[in-house]
Amino acid sequence: MRFRLGFLPTLTLIAALFSGSSAHAVSLRLASLAPQDSAWGRLIQELAADVKKETGGQVDFKLFLGGKLGDEGKVVKKLGRGVDGAFFTGQGVGQIYPGFRIQELPFLSETYEEADKVRKALWPLFTAAFEKDTDFVLLGPGETGMVYLLSKNTITGVEDLRKARLWVWEGDEVASQTFQVFGVSPRPLDILTVVQQIKSGGIDAVYNSPAGAVALGWTSDLKHISGVAFAYASGAFVLTKDAWKKIPEAQREKVRSIVQKFGEKIILQTRTDNQAALERLTGTGGGFTKTPIAPAQYAEFKKTGMGAWPKLAEAIKAGHLLGPARQAVSK
Repeated sequence: MRFRLGFLPTLTLIAALFSGSSAHAVSLRLASLAPQDSAWGRLIQELAADVKKETGGQVDFKLFLGGKLGDEGKVVKKLGRGVDGAFFTGQGVGQIYPGFRIQELPFLSETYEEADKVRKALWPLFTAAFEKDTDFVLLGPGETGMVYLLSKNTITGVEDLRKARLWVWEGDEVASQTFQVFGVSPRPLDILTVVQQIKSGGIDAVYNSPAGAVALGWTSDLKHISGVAFAYASGAFVLTKDAWKKIPEAQREKVRSIVQKFGEKIILQTRTDNQAALERLTGTGGGFTKTPIAPAQYAEFKKTGMGAWPKLAEAIKAGHLLGPARQAVSK
């Protein structure tokens, strides 16, 4: 009897060691528009697997990819109400903290090198703003890529753009106000209805990265893609503070580190996929013509876009970020 009683605490300890990770596991529901087999989708799944492995099963990301929980606007409304976080494009992040979209001003970043400079210069400011002014934690970066115009008809200048039935993401004030600067009245629609509207003729022009347009199935009824990019589209992984607090304190920085590592992987892979998609669309049998933008027309686009920066920055309450963003690009 003495042996059995003495052995019970040992059994209890062993049971705790083996079952502790699952007994205290935190399961978080995360959404993304990224299709399951896209670059973002595959890497998000790898990220989730890595988090589960490296935390010993204490943190489990339950993923809802491919827009299963709705457009980003709908997902934002569900955060804290059955959804714990999301891998958002800049549009989704901007609904939580509008200033995040300072990165997406037209012609602010004309190359990925410039986009990287802006993001790295502003990231500490974004992180601090999320902590101070929101109910969310900004954990790691993402990216959609350089944004091009895709259309049924040729768009070579501002006048052509004004004639287009141009889609704009519903609720995307940055894009809406940008196009209005060019004298365009865009048509706001849920991103998940774009394919139908292209086919019906409700819209005949969209903006996206090449890989994003392919992944969302937008390219089958369009014929032209602009020869230059007009803006950069950002992204990030956001978690509610309540969800963050559920993660064991000892695991939080590990989770943050993994998310940041995969965020950088997503950015690099997205750039590779965007270049491949652009070459595929405009190559033999791709069905797309790359529309050259003459230097004079590009200068007009750029002058108009840059002239709107102060107004756009104020609209997203990011006037204080415009200076650091411009300074980062100029370095």
